[in-house]
Amino acid sequence: MRRAFAVVVVLCIAGAGAATAATPIKLLYTAGDSFTESYVAKDQRFFSKHGLDVTLQAAQNGSVISAALTADSAQIGAPTPTVLLQGDEQGLDLVIVASANRNPIQPPISETGIAARTGSGIKTAADLVGKKVAVPGLGGTIDVLMKKWIEVHGADYHQVHWVEFMLPRMPDSLTAGLADVVATVNPFLSRIVKSNAGYIVGDFGDIEPPGAMVVVYAATRRWAQAHAAAVAGFRAALEESKTYIESTANEASVRASIAKYTNLPPEVAKFIEIPTNLDPEPRPLGLAFWIGTCREQGLIKGNPDPVTLIAP
Repeated sequence: MRRAFAVVVVLCIAGAGAATAATPIKLLYTAGDSFTESYVAKDQRFFSKHGLDVTLQAAQNGSVISAALTADSAQIGAPTPTVLLQGDEQGLDLVIVASANRNPIQPPISETGIAARTGSGIKTAADLVGKKVAVPGLGGTIDVLMKKWIEVHGADYHQVHWVEFMLPRMPDSLTAGLADVVATVNPFLSRIVKSNAGYIVGDFGDIEPPGAMVVVYAATRRWAQAHAAAVAGFRAALEESKTYIESTANEASVRASIAKYTNLPPEVAKFIEIPTNLDPEPRPLGLAFWIGTCREQGLIKGNPDPVTLIAP
């Protein structure tokens, strides 16, 4: 009996050790529906299932994420491809561990848009000259796309007054007159329209070619190489989350997760549009557009190989 008891004790200790063996990861993200897979993976315990102890923390904007990864105050972050490219040119050596979403060929609903303040009279790109246009982060994807949109539509983005506001603050920035126009994403875009704080004048997402990665999950190359199993588990959890999100039976819980992590009131959850362009698989072709556009706007000078920017 003593021998049997000793075996049970050893098994219990081993079990306790296994239970605490999950890889701790602080995940920095910017509040928006692009990261719905992560929200759901956390709430539905898909991360835990794949051996990860993930803590989600909202960042003020994507530009602070690169520094946090380099300092190891976060292990995985969700910068835009443009921020990642700029960081790597400065020697940060970040790699993509997964994609958050990508631009679809024919999106059934608009996930992005340019909203002008109600009563402003703004209708075209030319009307933005001299106006205050808000983006969530200078040098980020939305900033780059918005400038490209203005340029393509025949105006000079250098003559626009650019301001930064976190995505959740954009509806209030219009109402308070702190911005004339905001370049934003859902669920904040639909909230602006439904509250009559603003109206849509265009979609900067139209500039982005099909297949381009919109936002990515990144880590330092050193961390990704040392935690290859965690990277694989992270990707697997996002894939499982994607399958869960695509089931109409789970719509209510998915909306609740989006509202929770984007800090929206619970009563708003039932009106949230669930994104349809989620795709966790990182592809080199998804970076080609960003490399070219960042070079055009002077954000980077190099011409990196997209393959080397994705963790194995």
